[in-house]
Amino acid sequence: MSHCARSSLAGFGVLALVGLGPVLAARGQEPQAEPRELRVMTYNIKHGQTNLECEQPQPIPGELPFPDCGLDLQASIDVMRAHGADIIGVQEVDRFWARSAFVDEPAAIAAGLGMEHQCYAANLDHAPDSHSDVPHQYGTVIVSRFPILDCSNTLLPRTGNNEQRGLTLAVINVNGVPLQFYNTHLHHTAAPDRGLQTEEIGDIMDVAPAGSKVLMGDFNAIPTAPEMAPILARFLDTWAVAGIPTPDNP
Repeated sequence: MSHCARSSLAGFGVLALVGLGPVLAARGQEPQAEPRELRVMTYNIKHGQTNLECEQPQPIPGELPFPDCGLDLQASIDVMRAHGADIIGVQEVDRFWARSAFVDEPAAIAAGLGMEHQCYAANLDHAPDSHSDVPHQYGTVIVSRFPILDCSNTLLPRTGNNEQRGLTLAVINVNGVPLQFYNTHLHHTAAPDRGLQTEEIGDIMDVAPAGSKVLMGDFNAIPTAPEMAPILARFLDTWAVAGIPTPDNP
């Protein structure tokens, strides 16, 4: 067992160093005598597309995205703002793609939430191509009301030509205490890839610096899925602690 031993797994929730949902807290973290509330949230925005059934046609560089897909990044920002979270892990975030109107989404999200600090990690990093006539990126971001001391990303293993995924780390100064916040988005269809990715995340946690850790993300799996074992061996599922039922479609 790692020295990070009991951290938190978070989705949305209130942390007294604990959260609710796919927010995980490292095992072994004892509650403080007078816990201070910290709101943490995770949210997959699908680059701001509101019609989730829409299949985006091949974008044309220089032209705005297909209107039937309902691009509305502001709607996603409004949802996040309504929860009043202090730290948010966001997945499927574009920078300068035609499908999302060439917007720098990490900057737009941070500005829309009034958060000064962001840690963006590009898991896809493309030169100009058929998806955009400028360099463009796709990945995850952590936005925070508190200062970010360090920002890094680790590319996670994959098989074949499956989409690259990553694990973002933002070390955040929360009232003078450096806390480690991780954000990930595991593969959506390939369970073998998710298994490789959770094993890698476990290995990363085993050698990570000591201290409180929170893992946020879209895991594309329910807690009882076999591939989640390496994570749940090291993190406490805060949704389970709060007694919230597991979603049918996580």
